[in-house]
Amino acid sequence: MNKITSIVAGLLFASTLPVFAADIRIDHAASHAMVPGAKVGDGYLTIINDGDQPDRLIAAASDRAHSVQLHRMDMANGIMKMREFKGGLVIPPHTTVRLALNYHLMFNNVDKPFRKGETIKATLTFEKAGGIQVGLVIGNFAGPLDGDDAGTAAPNAAEMSMDMVHMRHEDEDPQAAVRDVLKTMFETPDKPLTVDPITVQDEWAIAGWKQDGRGGRVLLKRWPHGWRVQMLAGDALKSPAGYESAGVSPRDAELLSRHVNEAEAKLDGPTLKLFESFEGSLAMAEDDKGASGHSAHEGHGQ
Repeated sequence: MNKITSIVAGLLFASTLPVFAADIRIDHAASHAMVPGAKVGDGYLTIINDGDQPDRLIAAASDRAHSVQLHRMDMANGIMKMREFKGGLVIPPHTTVRLALNYHLMFNNVDKPFRKGETIKATLTFEKAGGIQVGLVIGNFAGPLDGDDAGTAAPNAAEMSMDMVHMRHEDEDPQAAVRDVLKTMFETPDKPLTVDPITVQDEWAIAGWKQDGRGGRVLLKRWPHGWRVQMLAGDALKSPAGYESAGVSPRDAELLSRHVNEAEAKLDGPTLKLFESFEGSLAMAEDDKGASGHSAHEGHGQ
């Protein structure tokens, strides 16, 4: 990278304009906001190679994550699988490559969940262009990111994890699927997550969780492609009124409340106190999965 290009890249780093380095341009760098306690973030961007020679994206890093990997999603036998894409991503000459849907950056073991409106710094390393700093603008929990179609259909990290764990099958064990979703979202090697009991009523599920001395309840809804978190709360997710506030029908709310109370009657006092200790609630709106609830609880997973 020559001196002039280096200066230009530095000036553009904090702006919404593309970032340049040699023949490589980075545009539309964005990420989704993360629910409190989530440990995995996503990253989408567009890479433009204006040169006459191919280049290769070989590494990524950020001070907001313990590691950043390039991941690829594939469909196999009706199941969406996500895995690290090793060997680097080739960017052919005079070609635009979008990291969206099939490819994306995965920010692993994020200490502080990404919040909407902030900018996350990351360094992309290319075989020829070297290191390029970019700023990923944090958007909604899901849906379009930067106003461009580059991120229109890109799910957030939590949703990708859910899709990775399972697509919906007729013979699926809903309790096992719910447990897998929550463990994928929140569990880390040093902070195991206990999910129990799990109560399922048609398209809704309530699960109690414990992790690192904390606890609470979570409401999930089954969509065509899998289970998604709708609300995190404490005792608000024990009564019919609490369920109805999250969109559950009165009939299902009544049945959920009855079955949850029956399941939790078998639990010990300390576990129930942990479930009650979740302060406030965090509701995920059905339109864009943005936070539409009350005070967001910051303690989970910290």
